[in-house]
Amino acid sequence: MLKSVLENIAKVGRRVEGDSHLSNDLQEKLQHLRINGYVTFDHHVGTPEFEKLRQNYIQRIEQNFEFKTPCLAQSKIDPVKHKKLIENNFLASNQELSELGLTFEKADVKSYSQVLSDFLPSTLSLDLPDDYNYLNIWLDHDLIQVAESYMGFTPILTEAYIRRNFPARIPVMNHYWHRDRNHKKHLLKAFIFFSDCTLKTGPHHYIAGSIKDNILNDKNYYTDEEVNSSYPPDSGKEIVSVVPAGTIILEDTRGLHKAGLPEEEFRDLGFSVFLPPVAVKPSRPLFNISRETYNQLSEKQAKFIASGNIF
Repeated sequence: MLKSVLENIAKVGRRVEGDSHLSNDLQEKLQHLRINGYVTFDHHVGTPEFEKLRQNYIQRIEQNFEFKTPCLAQSKIDPVKHKKLIENNFLASNQELSELGLTFEKADVKSYSQVLSDFLPSTLSLDLPDDYNYLNIWLDHDLIQVAESYMGFTPILTEAYIRRNFPARIPVMNHYWHRDRNHKKHLLKAFIFFSDCTLKTGPHHYIAGSIKDNILNDKNYYTDEEVNSSYPPDSGKEIVSVVPAGTIILEDTRGLHKAGLPEEEFRDLGFSVFLPPVAVKPSRPLFNISRETYNQLSEKQAKFIASGNIF
């Protein structure tokens, strides 16, 4: 009750009226999002600006080793010893995994190839860099206009990061079908593809229209068999993101979705989470940007950043 009251107070002055200010193209995208729960933006595909950003990201991961640690090492997983953890889809904090001896630290890193061969990580994660060029994509003007019209108010960017996913012998959490539960009524997540995505490199999967039903909504994760039983493969409901680098998918992730497990190579995917103001007050911000970076944002973009994320 108190949380709802605080959110309503925070929305004062952040509400948006109608969709008439949107271009015809964005109105169509908004309608598609409302009906299906997802919409695709492709205006960054093939642009020199996005390719430059992609190369910067690759350098941060492969040369500068800026990925987060401790990081889960699949090479350290014992199927018998860690049976319960596997059954719970590795639903544990990094600290808990570290205490179990299942992670590697920055001090263990000698080279990118050594990380892959010695630790077999399923995921390498990079927090959003303090760089306007990244934030300008995370707060793409077309995307945020559709996002605030869908929600009816200007939300807050609460999470921002990039993940590189590899083939893994043991699937972890989001590789299973699930619904995000960050908020009961208002939730959007953007998926920003930093690599070309094929059926072999782990596409994102989404059940179109599933935000409007209550099917498969009684537990945290579901198998392919359970989802196929409720949404048959020939129904056309399952949307698979075989897309080029630069594509952005905006999605109401209260609907059923999963991260495809790569069979070869890897998938680079950026994430942004939009929630109502005051909906979440983490003990620490989930990303940080400098005042200098913040000042480069447009007036509209700046409204999506909470003061607690600026240092």
